[in-house]
Formats: sequence, structure tokens, C-alpha cells
Amino acid sequence: MKMFISTKKTVKILSLTVLSACILFPSSSALAKHRKHHHPAPQVIVAYKDEVPAPAPIYSFLGKWYVGGNIGESRTHDKKAAGTSDSVTQIGPGWSVDLGYQIVQFYRAILSGELGYTQYHNSNETTPAANVASTEHFATYLAAVAQYPIVYNFNVLGKLGVAYSYAKKVFTATSASKSANTYSLYYGLGVSYNVTSNAAFVLQWARARGNHSTGSTDLTSLGISYNLT
Repeated sequence: MKMFISTKKTVKILSLTVLSACILFPSSSALAKHRKHHHPAPQVIVAYKDEVPAPAPIYSFLGKWYVGGNIGESRTHDKKAAGTSDSVTQIGPGWSVDLGYQIVQFYRAILSGELGYTQYHNSNETTPAANVASTEHFATYLAAVAQYPIVYNFNVLGKLGVAYSYAKKVFTATSASKSANTYSLYYGLGVSYNVTSNAAFVLQWARARGNHSTGSTDLTSLGISYNLT
């Protein structure tokens, strides 16, 4: 009898153990499965608003001096003596120097003021047998210069201002001379290439308009421009 009670008690304990295992095992599996597939809550990242850069100014003051030197081909527009069959040689070497001041940058364009001097080749009036006369030409000018970048380091430029033109004609046979001078329009076009931030090659054509006495004078040249400041 005592043994039967003990056996019955043992069976009861085993039944409770099995029942507990049946209950706990699915729960543990579900919990493990839940943990396995559970994604952590996304972290809340507080993003601070970037500072918006100030817009580029429409214009800015530059205040830079520059110098330039050019050499090339000059052309004078002299006329032969009236009533003769003389010919006039108008083309030859010429050169110019200039001093400029970059005033302001407007958007991408640079606006400057420029003072320059140009020496043109003497024109010669000749006959088949002799040199009749030789005429010296030079001009000084004051002009506004606009320069605008186009591609890579290339820029286009334009000049517009006023020139003082001078011409002196000397007759070979008598050494007699006459001279003329005038203030007139000065203008030019060109292309520049920035070699460095301070130096650039400049290819340009410029004309001092002159009048019927001095004639117009042109210079097509290649030179270099250098920023001093």
C-alpha cells in the first residue's frame, strides 16, 4: 500500500513536469524566434540644418594694378601725295606697353581702366627710284577694358576709350617736315590665356582712329600681362 502511494506520487510529479515542459517550450521557442527576427528600433538621428552659404556677390572691388607689354604687326593708313603714282608701305613691326587698374568684378566680368602707349612702324612713300617721305606714328590712349572668362583659362576682352594720335612726315629730298595730331576713338578686341593667377598671354587687335591728317593706326600683337598686386 505504501509502495502504491509512492508510485502514484511519482507519476503525478512526472505528469506535472511534462505539462510544464509542453507549456514552456513553445513559449521559449516563440520568444527566441521573436528575438531572432526582431529588428531594433531605428535610432532617431537629429540632423542639424546645414548653413546655407551666402550667395556670391554681384560685384566686388578688386583694386589690382597690372602692367603689360606687346609686340606685333602695325599698320598705318597713310595716303600718297595727291597727283602722284607713289606707293605707300604701311605694314611693319610695332609694339605697345600699358599700365592698368582692375577696378571691379561684376558677376564674372572684370572691369579695368588702362593707360597705354603704342609705337607704330614708320610708313614710307616711295617711287620705283627713290624714297619720297617717311612718316612716324605713335599714340597714347586711355581706355576702359572689360574681360570675361569663356572656357578653361581663356578670356575674351574688349577695349574702348580715347587716343591721342601723332604723325610726323619728313620728306627725304628736302628734310622738310610736317606733323599732325588729334584726339580720336580708340578700341580693340582680344583673347587672353591665364598662365598663372597673376600672368596671362594676350592676343589682341587695337586701333587708334585718327583723322585725315594722321590716318588710322592698327596694332595686332601678342604680349603678356602681369598683376602687380
